[in-house]
Amino acid sequence: MMIMQNQMFDAYNEMAQGVFEALRKLGEINMRAGERLLQQQLDLTNTMLEASTKGMELMTKAKGYQELMAGQAKLAQDYGQEWLKGYRGAVEVLAEARDAAAEVMDQQAQAASKNLQAAGETLKKATAKAAA
Repeated sequence: MMIMQNQMFDAYNEMAQGVFEALRKLGEINMRAGERLLQQQLDLTNTMLEASTKGMELMTKAKGYQELMAGQAKLAQDYGQEWLKGYRGAVEVLAEARDAAAEVMDQQAQAASKNLQAAGETLKKATAKAAA
């Protein structure tokens, strides 16, 4: 009976360590994703400030309405592409984080299944010994 208790305790301890490790990995994944998203946000903020500066510059240097409208359209197109690139980058970061988290969860589910199976075998053996 004592051996069964030790085996069950060992299985529980292994599961607890696995959960702790999975949570640590998920925390790292979230931290890296957050850092990358923050950097992208800062880059986009810089791009917006640059667009505003160029827009003001255009307003002061344009020689007429047509030139101003053409310049603003060009700015909107150029910076629209930059913002789209930033959006796509953010989607990529989130997709990578999702995939990494899914991998950690799959590994944890496999380990839990293995531990539960081992615990079930231990209980079967103990029940068989007790019945004999």
